[in-house]
Amino acid sequence: MAVLEARGVEIAWRDRGEGRPVLLIHETAVTATIWNPLAEAISDGARAIAYDRRGWGSSTAPDGYQRTTIEEQSEDAASLLESAATEPSVPCGAGVGAVIALDLLLRRPELVTGAVLIEPPLLGLLPAATEILSDDRVRLHEALASGGAQEAIRLYLSGTLEALGPGVGRLDDAATSDARERPAVLFAELGATAAWSTPLSRLTDASRPSVIVTGPSTPSLVRDAAAALEQRLAGSAVRDVDSGAEAPYVGAPTEVAEAILGLNS
Repeated sequence: MAVLEARGVEIAWRDRGEGRPVLLIHETAVTATIWNPLAEAISDGARAIAYDRRGWGSSTAPDGYQRTTIEEQSEDAASLLESAATEPSVPCGAGVGAVIALDLLLRRPELVTGAVLIEPPLLGLLPAATEILSDDRVRLHEALASGGAQEAIRLYLSGTLEALGPGVGRLDDAATSDARERPAVLFAELGATAAWSTPLSRLTDASRPSVIVTGPSTPSLVRDAAAALEQRLAGSAVRDVDSGAEAPYVGAPTEVAEAILGLNS
């Protein structure tokens, strides 16, 4: 992997294929290797750039890393694009990575031609999700108090928290092994999406197109949030892919690749 020194951290990344760049932004609890099937699917028509976000995989985090924001994560991505890409890209993210991709589209449109947002967990668009999110936080804090960091991680990775890490239970133990070794990095990210605030006017004035991807296994809260985002985000459309019981980018990489390449022309 190549390494970019940017903003106080080292960002590890790799690419494959040739053509217009696609930046792959992974969700919480995994690393860039989760994108291998999708990167392979797009490598004949585009250049896939996959990176470990700060603190994950081969990338570093600052000393005492306890909190991050969507904006901080987005600036890491922007630094990588400015260094590794010579033309605008399509950011494609999953989970919190989708929110990072959306932030890039809204704040740094000069760097992108469009964005693919896989299951963006923007539960702030759903008033009914507030109480569920509060309950999840209580359960997580109780797990931390009773069994320490590893018990809290076990609860998170179980997929039983409806609002914190929805859908993570679909990922196997190998994919999420990094989270068990780096609980502090996971905890640093848990509040990032809920704290991200974008004015409605910025959503309605988006100048680049986007595709919001869901699948049969998408949690109902996330599906509702995707529909709410589609109504607010200019130039967006929801695409439901046939990914079965797996996350869309794992179970249907070819269909997701088609969505990416459609924005990358």
